[in-house]
Amino acid sequence: MFARRIFMGGAAIVALGSTARAQSADTLKLREELMALEKASWGYMRDKNYDGMKGYMADDGLLIFNDGTRFNKRETLELMKDYKLDSFTIEPTYAVRMITPDVATLLYRVTYTSSVKGAPMTTAKTLSSSVYVRRDGKWWSVLYQESPIK
Repeated sequence: MFARRIFMGGAAIVALGSTARAQSADTLKLREELMALEKASWGYMRDKNYDGMKGYMADDGLLIFNDGTRFNKRETLELMKDYKLDSFTIEPTYAVRMITPDVATLLYRVTYTSSVKGAPMTTAKTLSSSVYVRRDGKWWSVLYQESPIK
């Protein structure tokens, strides 16, 4: 009886290990999918691609930059007219954290050079987080927030 319990316990551990590996593969796939969306969003800002940004940012989305300024979707689209993104570099180490099956946070470091309304270009190095929500099978950006790295 004791040997049977040990065998059953060992089988349960193996089963959990298999599930964890499958979830890890799914998480890695999601990590890459969300980073592709994130990189595209930086490209939308750089290229002033309004349609791309409209299809990326949720209607209830919010951006919070490292200086504390906040922009909803309408304000973000307005900002794009006066915003110049010269360059951006996302560090290759980034992570995703699943909150629920339909909510995930992407965490990464980015350095970018930009200006608003013709002001001198400034370079920012930030720790960035993006919260995505899946609605009707599509991932939408609902919150982007930066914290300066000093």
